[in-house]
This record gives sequence, C-alpha cells and structure tokens, in this order.
Amino acid sequence: MRQQLGDILRAQGAITEEQLRGALAVQKTRSLTLGEALVLQGACDEDTVARALARQARMPFVDLGGRTPPARLTDLLDAGVAWEQEVLPVAEKDGRLVVAVADPSRVSVSDTLRFLLDREVSVAMAAPAPLRDALERIYGPRGGVSKAAPEESGDSEEAPVVRLVNKMFDEAVQERASDIHIEPFTEKVRLRFRIDGRLKVYAEHPIDVFPALLSHIKVSAGLDIAEKRKPQDGRIEHRAAGRELDVRTSILPTSNGETCVMRLLDREANLLSLEDLGMGASALRWFREGIEKPNGIFLVTGPTGSGKTTTLYAALQELNRADRKILTVEDPVEYRVKGINQVQVHPRIGLSFARVLRAFLRQAPNVVLVGEIRDRETAETAIQASLTGHLVFSTVHTNDAPSAVTRLLDMGVPPFLIATSLRGVLAQRLVRRICSACAVKEPATRLEQRVLEVGPDTELLHPRGCPVCARNGFRGRVGVYEWLDMDERLREILFRSPEPAEFRRVAKSSGRWVPLLADATEKVLEGSTTVTELLRVTRVDLPDEESQTASQADVGAPAEGIASG
Repeated sequence: MRQQLGDILRAQGAITEEQLRGALAVQKTRSLTLGEALVLQGACDEDTVARALARQARMPFVDLGGRTPPARLTDLLDAGVAWEQEVLPVAEKDGRLVVAVADPSRVSVSDTLRFLLDREVSVAMAAPAPLRDALERIYGPRGGVSKAAPEESGDSEEAPVVRLVNKMFDEAVQERASDIHIEPFTEKVRLRFRIDGRLKVYAEHPIDVFPALLSHIKVSAGLDIAEKRKPQDGRIEHRAAGRELDVRTSILPTSNGETCVMRLLDREANLLSLEDLGMGASALRWFREGIEKPNGIFLVTGPTGSGKTTTLYAALQELNRADRKILTVEDPVEYRVKGINQVQVHPRIGLSFARVLRAFLRQAPNVVLVGEIRDRETAETAIQASLTGHLVFSTVHTNDAPSAVTRLLDMGVPPFLIATSLRGVLAQRLVRRICSACAVKEPATRLEQRVLEVGPDTELLHPRGCPVCARNGFRGRVGVYEWLDMDERLREILFRSPEPAEFRRVAKSSGRWVPLLADATEKVLEGSTTVTELLRVTRVDLPDEESQTASQADVGAPAEGIASG
C-alpha cells in the first residue's frame, strides 16, 4: 500500500503531528498540494519534501543544487522542449537517459521524450527551485533564446520536433506511403500511413507531443498556427530518404483537435510512361490513338486517388516534343515536367481554372491540360478550346465512363457542345498488385470461378505474405481501366435525346463502351491481382449467398497483416 506523504515526513522526523494538521487545514482553504502547504508554513523545506515525494513514488532523487549536467546530455533537448516539459537530462544509466522532474505525476514525460529522442528514458525526482535554476542556467529564461539556438548551433534541424518530423517522412518514403494521417484523440495521437491504398497504423504516442508537432507542420506549410477553428490547406517542400517531396497538407478541426493529412508527391518517381500504367494491349492502342488526335476534349474519370493525374501526365510525356506547346492549369501543380508550361490556380486572387484557360488560348498552345472540370464555366471554356483546334485533357469525378457525359449535362453544358467536342472517356481504378515473391498458384475457388466465368480446372495466383511485402501479400498497385469511344451514333444520341439512361444503353449495345469488369478480369487471370480486389472496384451481379461471402472475406488474401482503409 502506498504511503501518504505526511506519514513519510513524520516517520523521518521532518514534521510533527501538529504541523501536519496545520498544513492539511491550509490545504482545504487554498489550492495547494500538501508539500506546498508544509513549505509555506515553514514546517520543512522544498528539498525535504521532494525527497519524500521521490520515496513515495519509488523514484530516484537527484540533487541539482549548484550542479550542471554534461553538455552532451543537455544538448539533446532545445529550450522550448525542456521548458514545455519541465525536464532536464542529468545522466545516462544502463543505456537509458535519466531526466529530472519536479512533479512525480509527470512520469508520462518519459513516453514523450522517448518518442522525440528515439531512445529509452527514465525519470528522477528533483526539488522544484534547483530544477528551475538549472533550466535557466542551461537553456536561458522560459520563452527566451536557447543556448542551442540556430545562431549558435548553426543547425535548427537538431530540434527534437524537427527530428521527429524528419523521421516520420523518411519512414513514410521507405514504406512507399502515399499519405500521412496525424489524428489526435483524448490521450494519444495516432499516426497512420496509407500504403497501396490501405491505411496502416505507424505509431501511437502521448497527446503531449501533438501541439508541438502540429505547430511545426503548420509553420512549414505556411499556415496560421493560431487558427484552430477553420480548415486550412498548404504545401511543404521536403527532402526525405534522398527524394524531393511535394507535400500537400490539409488541416481539419475535429472534436479532439485538428487532424492533419499530408499527401506525399514524389514528382520524379511517380512519372510513369504509358506502358507502365498497366493498360491492356487494346486499351493502350485506343488511348494512344485518342491522345494523338489534333483537337477535341479527352476526359479521364474516377474517384479521388484513382491515379487520374498520373495517367494524364503519362499522356503529356508521350506528347511532349519540341514541335508542340503544352500548357497545364492545376490545383495544385502536382508534378513538374521539363518542357511543359504549368500554372497553378489561385482562387483568392480570381485566378480560376476558367480564367487561366481563357488566357491560355492567347498563348497558341497545341495541348492543354485542365486539372479538373468543376463547374459549367470551366467545362464550356475547355470545350470551346477543343473546338478551336486544341487538344484538351481534363478530369471529372464520376463512377464510370458514360457518367462523365451525364456529369457535363448536370453542369448545364449544352448536349450539342459535348457531342461535337468529346473524343473519348477513360475511367480507372487502382487495385493492389500481388507480391511476386510469395504468390502461389492454386485452383480457383467456387466464388472465383463464378466471378471470372471460368472452369474448375483454372488456377490463379493467390497472395501469401512474406518479408518483401510486409506480410500483406500485395506490393504496389496496378490500374484497371474502362473506356468509352465516341462515334457518330453516340453523338447522334446526344443531339437527339440527351437522356443519360438512353445514352448509357446505346453505349453498352454499340460496343464502344468497354466496362471496367473486362479489364479487371483480365488482370486477375494474368496474375496481377485477385478477385477480392476486382470485387472492391467493380460491380458483379452474384447470387445473394455468394455476394455475402464476397463481402465478408478477402478471397485469396493472407489472414494477417492487411490494414483496413
């Protein structure tokens, strides 16, 4: 049973029973701890109380009176962290860093410092006054200039919070993460990486780390650190693991504090050729023919994170020759490509997609990329550009290729403009690629046979999990595509009856629309992905029993190591 502080001091002969009762009476009328009340009454000094508190908490005690710890230890913390946590590194013991605190209830500071310094930390007790004197002597006054400030050290990268952020980015790049999610909760802050489209917990740390971490990210992204009520967006240019990253940063206020999502864009690593996209032979042939046309508008559609921008940049690289002028307007510019003129929109100053696009036409371009069509003005301006001899690429957010036409109609674009300008629509999704190091060939299950419409003697690759793929069974992703090729019959339908259902019916019966399921099935049969991934991105009509089975199980996936996203 834990001893009471008063009993420890009485047993040591440091105070009398009468002094203890007097301190307890003072404590009832004032917001003081028992130790503070005893010192206030003059019953004993701070050093005696601190030693008793250390004994009560079963912590070692360190006497800081007139002593200065070695600089190699105190240099591990900068002034801001030392004062914020009210700790002082004092010794090393058995490979652990020992830090002094004046409050035994702050033992959780060891978790915070373990996270910041990436080493084991233990806590010792010190008297409050000597600890404050030591902190001022070593780090300067609270809120003042640190002895390890940039002008002396010449390297602000030594700050623990900066080291923490650098480590987080380095490991995100090594893990091939596309996003970093920083999420505060009541007692902890959770860091997650999105890898191959799935979220995976990277670390969980004490909530004390969060304010300094988020403030550093906000400053780096050029955001207002004092604004905590409104969403904010910014960007960071950061070098991690030898790569130059463009980090799109989004801050969103929640009930537990501000959550942060950072999208990592490696401009060079993510630039793929058309062959690298994973298109089948027929899709690649159709796409190449479409982007080589001298004019018209070509749309790429799909949900957020489906690889639309990567596909468009692959097309631009194919067209990027000395005899062509290529202009892009984006929000933001994701990848920088030599030989292409790129513009970022700034809505706050009136530099919208439509305004930049109108200015583009006076620059005599051959090819124009509009990052996204969001409204009628942008859509009509892009279409007008395509009708005046320019090849225009853009994206819209729809579920399939025919819905791109529906989306333009919903925006209020006249059907005749769509019919005369639209050359084709490519819809896409990303599915996880089976790890080639651990995949095994096995007979297709009954569900796989039903989905793929194959016989029982068919063998398919199934993931197993190995160190190469972090036991997931998947490594990397591959695109799955569907395409709609506009012909005279479809144009006539738009002229005559701009009903989305009618357009979809004719597109399906004409053979000009190759649905996503066809390409996804081909990817499964060739061993690139699994039926589970196919069912995740496409719609397959199955009997109720099989549909339920498909939704409850990961067909062919390893039992462990798959993080949900």
